[in-house]
Amino acid sequence: MTYPTDDSRFEGAAPVSAKGGAESYDARSLISTLLVYVAKSDGEISEQESNRMIDLLCTQMDIPRPEALERLRDAIMVLSDDENIMTRLQDVARGLSDEQKFEILWMMLDIMSVDNVMQRSESEAVAFAGQILGLPLDTIHAQLRAISADK
Repeated sequence: MTYPTDDSRFEGAAPVSAKGGAESYDARSLISTLLVYVAKSDGEISEQESNRMIDLLCTQMDIPRPEALERLRDAIMVLSDDENIMTRLQDVARGLSDEQKFEILWMMLDIMSVDNVMQRSESEAVAFAGQILGLPLDTIHAQLRAISADK
């Protein structure tokens, strides 16, 4: 998987505070949550997917491995417990540039294809997550087709 050469590391995305005093969600939370959402869409998160998510968070976001692991754990909990998470993620995504949104899409596609088995549920999860980012559905589907053609 090839990533954009620009150096966007999601520094400028403003955090969005959750109602009721809960933690705020920033671009790093958005990315972690969407990666977990895609990884678990086929029913389980494989060791390959876990390792790749950690690698992506460390390399693409310049965060230490322990923090990456903690962000992924938090994302798993948020997805199971927070009924308003998708709305909050959409709010965070509004603060991202198009380049950053595409970088996140490429990370999700990377997670989807890391085990060389692309299931329909994973494609549907990527499509839904791409829409949360505000990407056009035809663009998302074009990227999914390109990944499928590569396999």
